[in-house]
Amino acid sequence: MKLKLSVLFIFTYFLMLHAQSRKDVNIDLEKITQYIKLQERNSEEIIIIPEEEFIPTEEYMLLQQSLIEKSLEKSGYKVPEYSIFRERIKHVFGIDLDKSKEKVVTLYGDAPVNGREKAYDDDEIKNLLPFAKLGFNQYKYEYFGYPYIWNMFINKEKKILNYYIKNLGSLIKIYNKKNKKYKIKKDLLLLHLNKYIVYNDKASLDYLLSEVPALTRSLVSNFNYDKEDKINESVMDDLYTTNADDQPMRESELRELIFVKKIQTDPDRLYIREGILKTIENITNENNCKYAIDLSNALVDLLDRKREGEDIGWTNEELYKMVAYSANYIDPLYWKYHNLETVEWGDGNILGAYDSLLSKEEGEAMLKQFEQNNYYNLPYLKEAIKITKKY
Repeated sequence: MKLKLSVLFIFTYFLMLHAQSRKDVNIDLEKITQYIKLQERNSEEIIIIPEEEFIPTEEYMLLQQSLIEKSLEKSGYKVPEYSIFRERIKHVFGIDLDKSKEKVVTLYGDAPVNGREKAYDDDEIKNLLPFAKLGFNQYKYEYFGYPYIWNMFINKEKKILNYYIKNLGSLIKIYNKKNKKYKIKKDLLLLHLNKYIVYNDKASLDYLLSEVPALTRSLVSNFNYDKEDKINESVMDDLYTTNADDQPMRESELRELIFVKKIQTDPDRLYIREGILKTIENITNENNCKYAIDLSNALVDLLDRKREGEDIGWTNEELYKMVAYSANYIDPLYWKYHNLETVEWGDGNILGAYDSLLSKEEGEAMLKQFEQNNYYNLPYLKEAIKITKKY
């Protein structure tokens, strides 16, 4: 019996070793060590020779992702089925992974997809974007713009997402390179980013908003994810904190947060983050109407500037579409709250303000555009027009 147990133990031991060796296939400790040393030299405030400057490459990104995969595994992260992963990526970022030929899809923080359903491939980025002093590899694999722009990397095969890690040493501790003795470190930020994006984990969202609000807000400002009230509100709150003493700037930036010019040449230049409008609708109450009021003011200001001969950067058709979407969400809030003592609404509802400022011909042209576009399938726009006409 003891002999059988000994044989079983030895057999199990070798199975474990074999399993460990299979797990270590993607962990190239030699290259990882080289990258860590080079990154550490680059992080020191010393002059380095150009050939020693660390610029990430595809090889580096794949090494990083192999460590991230192990880190997530160590943290108990459950890798989803591809179909689930694909649908969540489409929901959050608006792209269809099946339409991208790359195994690792790059989402560029300063080139939002804006409804294309396909991420930019390398050739498109090379043709579309000026890199200034950045080479292509640095722009693709490292780029950190201001304010708080990260590129996101989506690994279709491993079904994980990540961003550039400044030092691989934050993911692994190597004790003995020759004997393959090392320890994978947990990365809570990457863990909660994947749990929220892939599984819509609300506890992970709370962690991200608390620990890395700038990265969380970049999901809206850099990747157009506008379907989460908590994130949208955080973005707007940050906007207001930054411009606490400058109301015109707050109003202007709120408008620009919602109505975005597409980066690529496109006849339909206007991209609308409708989710921000829905969040304003959801969070407005008798004690807090500031976002609704400021957006109303910002649209009236845009028309005033246009009437004074200023080039506002939008065509009449684009401006009227902005009015339609805003009125659909904001005008019902005006009727609900503007008479309360706790609220100082100002210029009135959006459609009412435009009706008073536009000429008869311009007003008719705006309403005709609404009708021709089936009122953009907005649920409250027709009702908003009817109520406005009564006053």
